[in-house]
Amino acid sequence: MSEESEYGAGQIQVLEGLQAVRKRPAMYIGSTDGRGLHHLVYEVVDNSIDEALAGYCDDISVKIHDDGSVSVSDDGRGIPVDTHEKYDRPALEVIMTVLHAGGKFDSKSYQVSGGLHGVGVSVVNALSERLEVEVKRDGGVYHHAFARGEPEEDGFERVRDMADDEETGTEIRFWPDTEIFEVTEFAFSTLASRLRELAFLNSGVAVTLVDQREPDAVDDAGDETTFEYEGGIREFVSYLNEARTPIHDEVIYFEDEADDIHVEVAMQATEELQGSVHAFANNINTREGGTHLTGFKTALTRTVNDYANEHGLVDDLDANLKGEDVREGLTAVISVKHPDPQFEGQTKTKLGNSEVRGIVESATHDKLGTFFEENPDTARKVVHKAAEAARARKAAKKAEELTRRKSALESTALPGKLADCQTRDPTEAELFVVEGDSAGGCFTGDTEIALASGRSITFEDLVEEHESGRTHYCYTVDSDGKIGIQQVANPRVTKTDADLVEVTLDNGETIRCTPDHEFMLRDGSYCEARYLEGGQSLMPLYRKTSDTDEENITIDGYEMVKQPVMRDFWEFTHLLADRYNLEHGRYDEGEGQHKHHVDFDKRNNRPDNIERLAKDEHMQLHRKHAEQTLHTEEVFEKLRELKRTEEFREKMSDRMQREETVEILREKAIKQWEDEEYRKEMREAWQEYYDTHPEYRERVRERLTEEARKYWADESHREEQSERVEAYYKNNPEAIKKRREEANEQWDDEDLREWRSQKTEEQWDEEFREQRMEAYNQTYFEHTIPFMKEVLEDEGDLGNYDERRQAEAGPNVLTKSTTIEKFFEDESALIETVQTHNHSVASVEPIRETEDVYDLEVPGTHNFALDSGVFVHNSAKQGRNRENQAILPLKGKILNVEKHRLDRILENDEIRALITAIGAGIGEEFDIEDVRYNKIIIMTDADVDGAHIRTLLLTLLYRHMKPLLEAGYVYAAQPPLYRVRYRGETYDAMTEAERDRIVEEECDGNPTQVQRFKGLGEMNPDQLWDTTMDPENRRLKRITIDDAAAADRMFNVLMGDAVEPRKQFIKEHATEAEWVDI
Repeated sequence: MSEESEYGAGQIQVLEGLQAVRKRPAMYIGSTDGRGLHHLVYEVVDNSIDEALAGYCDDISVKIHDDGSVSVSDDGRGIPVDTHEKYDRPALEVIMTVLHAGGKFDSKSYQVSGGLHGVGVSVVNALSERLEVEVKRDGGVYHHAFARGEPEEDGFERVRDMADDEETGTEIRFWPDTEIFEVTEFAFSTLASRLRELAFLNSGVAVTLVDQREPDAVDDAGDETTFEYEGGIREFVSYLNEARTPIHDEVIYFEDEADDIHVEVAMQATEELQGSVHAFANNINTREGGTHLTGFKTALTRTVNDYANEHGLVDDLDANLKGEDVREGLTAVISVKHPDPQFEGQTKTKLGNSEVRGIVESATHDKLGTFFEENPDTARKVVHKAAEAARARKAAKKAEELTRRKSALESTALPGKLADCQTRDPTEAELFVVEGDSAGGCFTGDTEIALASGRSITFEDLVEEHESGRTHYCYTVDSDGKIGIQQVANPRVTKTDADLVEVTLDNGETIRCTPDHEFMLRDGSYCEARYLEGGQSLMPLYRKTSDTDEENITIDGYEMVKQPVMRDFWEFTHLLADRYNLEHGRYDEGEGQHKHHVDFDKRNNRPDNIERLAKDEHMQLHRKHAEQTLHTEEVFEKLRELKRTEEFREKMSDRMQREETVEILREKAIKQWEDEEYRKEMREAWQEYYDTHPEYRERVRERLTEEARKYWADESHREEQSERVEAYYKNNPEAIKKRREEANEQWDDEDLREWRSQKTEEQWDEEFREQRMEAYNQTYFEHTIPFMKEVLEDEGDLGNYDERRQAEAGPNVLTKSTTIEKFFEDESALIETVQTHNHSVASVEPIRETEDVYDLEVPGTHNFALDSGVFVHNSAKQGRNRENQAILPLKGKILNVEKHRLDRILENDEIRALITAIGAGIGEEFDIEDVRYNKIIIMTDADVDGAHIRTLLLTLLYRHMKPLLEAGYVYAAQPPLYRVRYRGETYDAMTEAERDRIVEEECDGNPTQVQRFKGLGEMNPDQLWDTTMDPENRRLKRITIDDAAAADRMFNVLMGDAVEPRKQFIKEHATEAEWVDI
């Protein structure tokens, strides 16, 4: 080891004291999450590496202890322990407690050093709950202890003398402060990646990582590995190329030194399309580049062109090779060691020393040129690879000019599929890149939707009409179980070449859809098509045209729908449209009670075709219309004859007694009572009449009694009173005792008990018995009709119904004769009701062909009716805040950019849409200043396909928009896997363990519901917002590049052509998979 450098207390220079580190830790270590936590280890290791760079350290050991601490030890000279003259304290204590105190600021101690601008070890001390240092030097073993940056009283001591064969060195052990860090669990793999990199960059230094935690505590417990590479960055290049195919065997390596600046370069060309060039300065990964990288690129391009032109290898090209041609598929590591590096910015990601460029450029040109002359076969292979890239570039020049240059991209309109946000401030805007497959299942283009306008329309035609600006209204089941009308939103193609199943209904209709599309069952729940079973009941849509020959029907030719939650109740569709208009504020009830079809088409029940009119206005409108169509002398004569018939008079008499007529008269009376003078006059007249007519007075009292009975028959009123009584006695406990005593005294009275018995008999009057029977009848009906439907579908008639009822049904299922007697005029009416009770599934079969499929959205209710007569779920992708959240759906899996050149990449529609949406260009033309969203959130399903799509997107961003990752703009959404409900509260869980904890701790082991989300498309918009898009509740994982070389290698392993490295990766990490699709 070297003995020339001085390293004692006199060489420790203090730049400033330790201040505000604990108050603002992010200023010193970047963050307080896992990234900042691991940075503490790197800072301590950097001190040991500095010793290695100075030539005094060969072995470094990093241990993760089972108490959450980490220790770093080395065999260097040991931190000085003699007294610092200025501070009158041990130099060790000064280094550990004063910011910017260390030997690296004195060139006599270290010619080259890394670290966080020299603040490292004192910052680690400040951010640790406890830190201990053991130093072996000057013949003794010294110990010092600190608590949250402050030295403990009498903490510094000389423990013992060093043994004769004992080596010098330093060991620092620290416990991260739980008050500072969000997480305090170290990841073995994260530390291993950085330590491996340091070992590559410092040949001959052995770095050992040991995990001493309990085996059941973490996955890597018990692991131990040593990184030592005599070949240095040569082996680094070979490691990076494990998953690549080199075009020459030998790694090109050269080094040089000038003005105390040491330069090392290792490189190897491969058959890949993506280059992998990494630059380091004093062991720091300068991911933003700098003068050393610029010098290398310039000299590399010049040297390759010189050799190619001198040997006539590129005569067919019109111009020299470009830098991008030369670097295609090239793996290179550039490492410089500088005694006084100047980094731009606190993050040390760009080297700024201007003199370095010339030194690296000169070394590369001279050394690489010499290598080419001595190894012509390798040189020709490198030139051939670059020339191939140049030819591909020239062949695609036109396409590249349109898409590669940012100016061309800026002129491109935003993609049509982008649901953009309103804000134009990138710092507020978020882009959700969503998996198209998350739409939750879809239908083939020829599937027809039932529209409220009276027609049906295929998805293909619906999309075309929607794009032309037309609006459409569909049937939907509201939250109360009744059928209503809603506007159709965003009909679109959701998948291309999708796998399909064919669902056949009992009415012979067939529906082709994706296996995961959800159908509404008769009870209002949903089931995916692939899980439907023969005979399963679906929510039906039954429609008919009104006929005045039917009882209680007064108008002909109007559409009616059967309400599924009410017994044999058909409702006019124009009343559904009227309800929609009232709910959406298109008009109010005060505009009149008559509902008029604007175009006089009784079957067109679009809400915008329905208006409310006053009776006179409505009649006048129809009279005017009739004058032009119906008011002929012949028609008038027929009407006069009709009015003279006995049948007409009986019909009019009957009509005046009908409920709807009474309702009209009641409405007139209500309008009359709006007049204050009229009300005053009627009150006075009524009071006089009440006082002078005892018979009338008795009838009024009876009626009030009757109304009271009705009021208390309502369960909600009884519940409200029960709550009031309970609250009273809870607040007045003395009243309970008093009432008990009064009750006991009262019930001792024989006369009272006899009176109560008589009153009970009186309460069971005819009306009470009728209400009770009606409730029973409703129960009987709801149990009997579904069972009859099952028998009818099985056998074609009800001949064996009573026999099957006796063998299979429960006590609430009536016989056929009893059912007819209670609810129907005859058996034909019964059969009609049973037939229209619901649709059922006949079969579900997979089909071979694939097709493009479609879906739509129904705001609020999220279901719609197909023309085949069943209700289905819709896509749910609009749970967002339109002010600042944009959504870009992508169809399936994008192109794997690891295997294609840029011109081929830019032919992909989905990639072009993403580039245009982000708005900052691609590749060398990318400009982070033009990014339209400062949060780009990848949102895919938690399954194998979702993970693959996420990896493909990250590969694109890493290879061609890397500044997004470096700036921290890219995130992965982490929607929960489980939702647990209990007593009105909702809990989300990311894992089975978290779900089980919630069930036991929050739900007392008995949750109301546990739901597993198979995909984002399974969520309704409210759930999507709550779990994934609401900034208050969502979980996002920021995707960063701490180790660019490791990331580069991993992308190549996972997405490149080589199979064996990927197979090996799967073998090593299979047990870490959190889920596997089966």
